[in-house]
Amino acid sequence: MYINPVLFPQFSNREDFLATIALYDDDTFEPINLHQCQTANMAAFTGSAWTVTDGAIVTTSTTTITIPVYPIGAQLSALALTVGLNLGILPGDSITIGDTPTGLNTMTGFVTSYAPSNGALVCQIGWTYQFEIRKMPPNWQPGLGYISWYDFGVAEQAPILQASLANGEITVVDMGTLQIRIPESTFRTLRSGTYGASMTGTNSIDTRQLFIGRLPTLWGGVSL
Repeated sequence: MYINPVLFPQFSNREDFLATIALYDDDTFEPINLHQCQTANMAAFTGSAWTVTDGAIVTTSTTTITIPVYPIGAQLSALALTVGLNLGILPGDSITIGDTPTGLNTMTGFVTSYAPSNGALVCQIGWTYQFEIRKMPPNWQPGLGYISWYDFGVAEQAPILQASLANGEITVVDMGTLQIRIPESTFRTLRSGTYGASMTGTNSIDTRQLFIGRLPTLWGGVSL
C-alpha cells in the first residue's frame, strides 16, 4: 500500500533537498529490514567462506564479501560471487548467503544471473529505489498519461530530477529508514512552483509504489 498524496514541506531551490522516509510493515507495524542483511555483532562483516542456498541447492563460495552497516548504498545491488558449476540456479530464485563458520552473518535476495560454465553468480540483496521529481501542469494527476489543459492535451511530464541508490542520493540509514539527499548544485535547477515527487522500490522481483507526493519549491532569492 502506498501513500498518496505525501505533502512535503516547502524547500528553497538554494538548499540541499533532504527527506527521511520510514517504511513499516502494515501487519506488524515494525520497521522493514530494507537491506536484508544481518551481522552477528551489528558491525560490518568481511568474509571469504560462504554457504549459498537456493532452495534445495546448497553450494559454497570463497569470494571476499563485506556485509555493510548503516548507512548503506548500492554495495549489494549487483553482488557478484563465484559458486559451484553446472547448478540449477535460475534468475529470480530466492537466495541466502551465510558465512560458513558461524551462519550468523547473512544476506538474502534474488538471483539476477548465473553462468553454469564458470559459476559466476550475480544477485540483488535487499531493495533498490527510484525517486523522481516532475513538473505539474494544471489539472495534472499522476498516471493519466494525457490530460486536458485548456483546449489541448499535455503529455505525461518527464522527470526533471532523479535520485537512486546507484547514484548515491538515496541511502538506507537505519532499520526501515531511507534518506533522500539531492545537493543544492542539482536542486537549484528547479524553479518556483509545486512539483510532483514520487518514489518506488524493488527487490528485482516485486516492485512497490512507496508514495506519490507534492513538493512546493520556492525561489531562494540568492544569486549563484
